[in-house]
Amino acid sequence: MSNPFQPTPPPPPPTSPGERRARPRFDTMKIWDEASAALLANRDVLLAVLGVFSVLPNFALQMLAPVPEPGSGQSPEQLLTKLGTYFDANWLPLAAVVAVQFFGMLVTLALLGDPQRPTVGEAMRSAARGTPSFLAALVGGMALAFLTGLIPVILIGLSGSLALTQVAAVIGTVVILYMLVRFAFTGPAVLLGGERNPVYALRRSYFATKSIGWQLLMFILLIFIAFRIVGWLITVAVVLLTTLIAGAAGGALVGALIACFVQAALAATFVAVIVASYRQVGGPTG
Repeated sequence: MSNPFQPTPPPPPPTSPGERRARPRFDTMKIWDEASAALLANRDVLLAVLGVFSVLPNFALQMLAPVPEPGSGQSPEQLLTKLGTYFDANWLPLAAVVAVQFFGMLVTLALLGDPQRPTVGEAMRSAARGTPSFLAALVGGMALAFLTGLIPVILIGLSGSLALTQVAAVIGTVVILYMLVRFAFTGPAVLLGGERNPVYALRRSYFATKSIGWQLLMFILLIFIAFRIVGWLITVAVVLLTTLIAGAAGGALVGALIACFVQAALAATFVAVIVASYRQVGGPTG
């Protein structure tokens, strides 16, 4: 298995106490080229890993416990009630699928990011060792991000002004996304940098993204939008063709399968982009 990612050597130490280390330039085109090259070079093993840990469990969930679709004329309260009933009845399989997909993303991270080119078994062992630390850091980072974004919204909402609350909600959403991006290097810090302390892993990610947070956020959003558009176009075209040949049931089945593949491809692309970005800003020593 080939791996085009190679660790970036750390910058030279300062020559004087007052001299600061120069940060590498955040080049999104170079990051995209490296991420694409890594995905193509490892496409066979990634297809197997993502098929087992993402596509199959997600497809099984959609077939056995599909999310209820909003009905015509349904109020938001009725839809929320229907979704609440669905989650109450299916929380266990939902949690199992999320856990399997979470572990699969860690295996993908180890495969794409480790310069030693591990086998799938070695990547799974590395992911298993890093899971407790990364899970703790993930929960802590998400809690901190949501608190940072929601507390101002709640405080402004107490004023009773609907317009101010709506503006605060938009700003709070942007703040949450920005904070989540600032913690995006937590996984590489744990699995590739060997940092097992969740607090230190979050801290390393936060400071590593200090000067590139907004750039990385915009880059990830562009990738997400592009995947959604392309995935929707492919799904519509294939589903229409399948429906003409095999009927509505066949079209729905193929559409669900394509959606699972698109979701897995998007997740793998995000991992590859995060790994390439992490390497560019200094790697494990950054």
